[in-house]
Amino acid sequence: MTYLPLHPRSAALIFGLLLLSSWAGAQVDSSAVQPGFVGSTAQYRMSKDSLDAPVDYSSRDSMEVDLERQQIHLYGEARVQYQQINLQADHIVLDYGTNLVVAEAWPDSSGTPRGDPQFSDGGQEFSAKTIKYNFKTQKGIVTETVTTQDDVFVRGGKSKFVSGAIQTNDSTRSDVIYTEGAIFTSCSLDHPHFGVRTSKAKVVPNKLAIIGPSNLEIMGVPTPFWLPFGFFPLKSGRSTGLLFPSDYQYSQQWGFGFQGIGWFFPLGEHVNLQATADIYLNGTFTLNTATSYRRRYKYSGNFDFSYRHLRQENRELQQFVDRGISLGWRHRQDQRAHPTFNFGGSINFQTNLADQRFLNSYEAVSTNVIRSSMNITKNFPNLKSTLTAGLNHSQNNQTRQISVSFPDARFQTQTIYPLRNLPGNLNAWYKKLSFRYTSQLKTEFSGSDTTFFTQQTFDEARYGFQHSANSALSLNVLKYFNVSPNASYSEVYYGKTLEYFLDPSTIKTEEVIDDEGNVRIDTTSFASIASRLNPGLASYRTFNAGVSVSTQLFGTVRLGGKGLFGLKGLRHVMKPSVSVSYSPDYSNARDYISGLPYFIQENMIDPARGNPNRFVTPFAGQIFSAPSMSDLSFRASYSISNLFEAKVYSRKDSTDNIVKLFQNIGVNGSYNLGADSLQWSTISVGGSTRFFKGLSQVNLRATLDPYMTVFDPETNRVERINRTTLSDRGVPFQLNQFNGTISTNVTVAKIRQLFQGEEEEYVTDIAEERRQRREEENTLFEETDILSLFEKFSIRHTLNYSLDREVSDVAGARDTLRFNTTANSLELRGALQLTENWSVNVGQIGYDFTSKRITYPYLSFARDLHCWEMRFSWAPQRNTYQFSIAVKPGTFDFLEVPINQNRYDGQRLFGN
Repeated sequence: MTYLPLHPRSAALIFGLLLLSSWAGAQVDSSAVQPGFVGSTAQYRMSKDSLDAPVDYSSRDSMEVDLERQQIHLYGEARVQYQQINLQADHIVLDYGTNLVVAEAWPDSSGTPRGDPQFSDGGQEFSAKTIKYNFKTQKGIVTETVTTQDDVFVRGGKSKFVSGAIQTNDSTRSDVIYTEGAIFTSCSLDHPHFGVRTSKAKVVPNKLAIIGPSNLEIMGVPTPFWLPFGFFPLKSGRSTGLLFPSDYQYSQQWGFGFQGIGWFFPLGEHVNLQATADIYLNGTFTLNTATSYRRRYKYSGNFDFSYRHLRQENRELQQFVDRGISLGWRHRQDQRAHPTFNFGGSINFQTNLADQRFLNSYEAVSTNVIRSSMNITKNFPNLKSTLTAGLNHSQNNQTRQISVSFPDARFQTQTIYPLRNLPGNLNAWYKKLSFRYTSQLKTEFSGSDTTFFTQQTFDEARYGFQHSANSALSLNVLKYFNVSPNASYSEVYYGKTLEYFLDPSTIKTEEVIDDEGNVRIDTTSFASIASRLNPGLASYRTFNAGVSVSTQLFGTVRLGGKGLFGLKGLRHVMKPSVSVSYSPDYSNARDYISGLPYFIQENMIDPARGNPNRFVTPFAGQIFSAPSMSDLSFRASYSISNLFEAKVYSRKDSTDNIVKLFQNIGVNGSYNLGADSLQWSTISVGGSTRFFKGLSQVNLRATLDPYMTVFDPETNRVERINRTTLSDRGVPFQLNQFNGTISTNVTVAKIRQLFQGEEEEYVTDIAEERRQRREEENTLFEETDILSLFEKFSIRHTLNYSLDREVSDVAGARDTLRFNTTANSLELRGALQLTENWSVNVGQIGYDFTSKRITYPYLSFARDLHCWEMRFSWAPQRNTYQFSIAVKPGTFDFLEVPINQNRYDGQRLFGN
């Protein structure tokens, strides 16, 4: 926001006009008029002391040269331009006898003044009702000026300016403007709704405005808020300065306070630092820092840190202090920065549930898991490989457990064909042999958020290294069959393994008096098997090989003509696949480095009570898991995927459409040729489909077992036995588990498409589809009926259910299927644009039928008051609300009347 007066270079522009007038005087008489005049001094021969550049001038209506009065008049969208200086008005008068230039509006055919003067110089500009400037004294008078800087409008009454009045630096002088009755505001109206009215002001354009006695004015009415003096920085771009509070608060527990007060620091050319604080009188405060950085064509990012110190009282008036920190870092490398190297990701971390406990937004409350990922990726084109290293983090806000993997490095090659360059036919089978190598180094730290930064976390850290090699070959046999032999080898190394021992602390005894009155000690609980991590290098190796055969089968049913009720045909695509795999027996394997066995029988640890049929492994619970406990495995696996489609005749456009009835209905299982019992595995069946043009999605999955299951009281588990259901019950298999999910997402627009018979749209360009949705969300719908008000509303329903087989010997044998509803919730979201200025937003409101409670409702409405806005938001589940009438975000957004209640005041009042 700065006044931009006529620059000293304007004198050069005036001289150009004088030169133009001398030429015009030689061509026309006094008061001569030329309609629609356009010209430039570049077409004339200039003297040595003339201007450095040509002067361009034009007028829509005419130019008049009055030699008698020594004046030049330009009418109708008059414009004069010299280098960076541009003066526009509907009437420009040059009086070269008095060295004055005057620009003003000019009445149109109806007598209404049009075309206020506009002056710009090097991108800076201002407008006024009249401009009068003496190029000789370099002083001028401007009336009713309007200048802007960012979002601030400065409306002055009568102003005087002096060109080059003060020295800015060794080579530059700055103008100074003296104005009376100016108002500083962010309202764009001619009569602003609010502003800071000052009796006098001194303005250094692009530098600083110093104001005298001033007061806040609302709707033209002065308020008691008065200032003896003030400063307004007018420098464009980044500069160090005070950040006014963004909000004023009152809390019954925290007292009066304000939010967002701080300071802005530009750190060099590419970095900005913003330090703010939220401060309350009773000692509650939050310290925030926000750093952003950017280098064009290289990288960009930001770093945020908050420390929250909360002093509060419970309902019993007991005081306590709660603290928490949160930090975030987001970095993005430009794709053009480096062709083979990339660094980027995001880090999010908090302690003591800092965001959920201190913030009232729905996003903060509903986030259950916080994740971070920051990685460095290096591609090696000559080696056809990629190296990725970085940090991965997850934090569960419900269990409050933190898991950090650092360093987490992975090296892998692309699919390599080592024999492709050998001589021979390009389609030779040996040229299709492929190879891939992968290795990974990983260290994992885990613990609760209250004890994570302790020695215990480092003592319990797990780390390991894994590398594997895979080889495969793809062959086409008998034209219709794909045969793919494969083999893989893997090695895993750990720095810590589990040592098993009998824990004497679990032994419990009690004194018992027998019938003879003697006291004896009975053991009620024996020592149990426990484990502890011991450092030391240990490893295990696995190998497997196999071959798979796959093909595709097609079946069609065609109906002639227009079909049966529009159904013209059915199509079934079946993709069967059979594979045979081999893996050796690991039950007696032993690590050659540490000598540890892969598996240990329980009776080797507890000879008295250990079960010889149960095994434990030193590699349990590690980051790369443990070897599979199995004998020699020679397994045949099968899988069948199915797709059902229908061809339907559309009466709307007389075309045939393909409709997917069922998508990817799959069946898979296996048979172990090397086992002496329980050779058949369970059978997994699953599929999905959509209904009502994609409004509802259905996913189904079932587990079938060809063997009987019984309850083992010793292990307290349900186990399979080597007896088939066909021999016991006369059925080929029994249903062990069935899971189903039905999810529906309905919008008013989708309902209209459904009932109006509009064809379903298939999205091909995801980015374009998202862009169109964002535009639709920001568009005010034209109200054509009552449903048009709810165009942005959506209703989501999710139902998860299951059938689980329960086998028990409690109160006799029991074998039954139990129906369970794991999730059943209804959710409403959307925005309701009542008028152009009134809007209602339903952030979320729903009901969970399983827990029989409302799921975090969040409602708000807003009223646009031009340069002001009124907002109200309410989260009844957290007993919080916020109401404010404030200036829209910008320079003056610290002008606000807030009324709110935080969650801690709500807890104190309502106890939840």
